[in-house]
Amino acid sequence: MKGSSAQVSSDFKHDIVFSDLNYAIDGKSLLEDVSGRFEGGRVHSILGQNGAGKSSLLRCLTKEWHPISGDIRFNGQTLQDQSYRELALKRSVLPQNQELAFSFQVEQLVMLGFDAQGLALNECATQLDDVLEACDIRHLAQRDYLTLSGGEQKRAQLARVLAQIWPQNSLADDAFTGKWLFLDEWSDGLDLKHQVCLGQLLRQWSRQGLGVVMILHDLNQIMQWADQCLLLKAGQVHSQGDVSTVMTPANIEAVLGVKVGIWQPQGSAVPMLFPLQGQR
Repeated sequence: MKGSSAQVSSDFKHDIVFSDLNYAIDGKSLLEDVSGRFEGGRVHSILGQNGAGKSSLLRCLTKEWHPISGDIRFNGQTLQDQSYRELALKRSVLPQNQELAFSFQVEQLVMLGFDAQGLALNECATQLDDVLEACDIRHLAQRDYLTLSGGEQKRAQLARVLAQIWPQNSLADDAFTGKWLFLDEWSDGLDLKHQVCLGQLLRQWSRQGLGVVMILHDLNQIMQWADQCLLLKAGQVHSQGDVSTVMTPANIEAVLGVKVGIWQPQGSAVPMLFPLQGQR
C-alpha cells in the first residue's frame, strides 16, 4: 500500500480499521492486502475504475461478505464478533442498485428502516417526518414507490436507510456519534439540486458524529463533500488520506488512467478537477 497505512487498535472507538483484507471469487482476487482506516465523524470516499474492488471492500466492511483473510475493527470491536442485529443499529447501507418488486407507499418503505430499530409508527412520528423532510419526499409519503421517477425512488431508498440509524434527537451535537452510513453511488440519478442538498446534509451529519463511506465516480463531488479519499487500483490500495493530498493529477492518472487539470473557481474554497482534452 502506498501512502498511509493503519494498524488495528482498540483505541479507535468510533473508527473502522481494516488490515490485510483479501477477498476472491472463483479464484479471481478482488481485494489484495487492503488496509486502511475510516474515522468516525468524517466523510470518506472510495475511488477507482470499474472492477477496482470498491463495492467488494464496502461489502466486507458491512459484513455482507466475509474476507478470506484480514482483520476488521468496527467501532473498536472485531466486526465478526458483532451480530447483524447489533450492526443494524450502528450502520446502514445503500447499495448501488435497489429493486422493489412489491407495491409500497413511500412512508411504508421508510418505516422498514425504523422497524430495524424496533420502533412502531406511533413511536417515531417526529423522526419519520424529519427523514422525509431531509430527503425531500414528504410530499410523496402516500405515493406508490413503483410510480416514482428514478431520482425519487433513490431519495426514498436513502430515507429508508437513514431511518435505520436515525437518532431520537437529530439536533444534538453528538446525535450520530457511533453511527455509519455506507453509500454506493448515492448521487446517481439525482438532479443537481438534490445532490447539493443531500451532500450538505452529509457534511452536517458528519459534524454531529456520523461516519460516511461513499463510493463515487464524480471527482468534483469528492472534492466538494469528502474529507478523505481512498484510491483503489486493481484490488489494491494506491493511496489514502485527506482529499487535498490524495486527489492530485498524478494520482488520478495513475488510478483512473485519465489526465486531469485543476481549476480554482473565483470565490470557491474548493478546486475543481476536469479531464484534459485531446486524450487517446
